[in-house]
Amino acid sequence: VAGLLSARDFLNALAFRTFFSTQYIRHDSHPLYTPEPDVVHELMGHAPLLADPDFAELSQQYGLASLGASDRDIERLATCYWFTIEFGLYREGENLK
Repeated sequence: VAGLLSARDFLNALAFRTFFSTQYIRHDSHPLYTPEPDVVHELMGHAPLLADPDFAELSQQYGLASLGASDRDIERLATCYWFTIEFGLYREGENLK
């Protein structure tokens, strides 16, 4: 996909077990950094996770929750997805961050 999808379109696709990927690839002069997600990020970061049945099910549940959702609920779902799935969670001692 060229450019960014709306949160509604992105989440809707997850309901049907579809994950859109960008066509962009980072410049070889900066192989460890890109200011926006690129195909390396998608293939190395998301594809392995989506191959896990439990993770794929979780992603689909986000998508199913988005079907027919209000704009406000889409914003909430997208925010939750972004800060848990995209950025990730980790445990530090007894705290989940």
